[in-house]
Amino acid sequence: MKRNLKFWTRYTWESAGMVLCTAAVLVVASLFSAEGLDFAVFATVVPYYLCVAAVFVMMMVNSGAQTLSVPLLLAMGETRRNILLGFHYYRALIIAVTLALCSVIWLLAPGEVSAVGLRSIPTILCVLVIASAMGSIMGTVFVRWKWAGMILIILLCGLGGGMVGFAGSMAGNFLTARTFEIASHLAALPWWLPAAALAALALDVGFQWMLLRRQEVKL
Repeated sequence: MKRNLKFWTRYTWESAGMVLCTAAVLVVASLFSAEGLDFAVFATVVPYYLCVAAVFVMMMVNSGAQTLSVPLLLAMGETRRNILLGFHYYRALIIAVTLALCSVIWLLAPGEVSAVGLRSIPTILCVLVIASAMGSIMGTVFVRWKWAGMILIILLCGLGGGMVGFAGSMAGNFLTARTFEIASHLAALPWWLPAAALAALALDVGFQWMLLRRQEVKL
């Protein structure tokens, strides 16, 4: 189990690096596209780009974990139970790191937008859980039924790419007086969002365990 946790901890930091790089690209794009930039407002918007980057990266990385990392761990003799627990340890850790970074930035840049951002943490948590689950489901479906997995990959990758593109195109709006108005919508947590997050997580765990129980070890 110690080796398994060490593997997933390293996997988490590598994934976190990818999140930071993706967020940096969005931030640079925002700097070039925004006019009359207010750096105080800009600092409060950075966590939202960080969340968009985390959604995109988790969908890609979680899919790859199911198709590459899980078979590798099985071939190394790791138990199926430990692999399942280790993956969910990684998932919890990467989401916790993302939320912690967002919270720290908002606490260091106080203001109305930051206050709304801190109140938006439950909404952001639900979105990150759903994105993480969808990426994992995409990988498990691809391992079991490649044709269905390929369709799901195309759909979810298109959605993720569209989200990143939308974030870049909205840079001008985010960095203007509309920032508070846009952020306020995220502070309201609709009842169906936690339900959707729990349903996606349960579906993901079920798919994963079904696959792990029957997955052959390939050397």
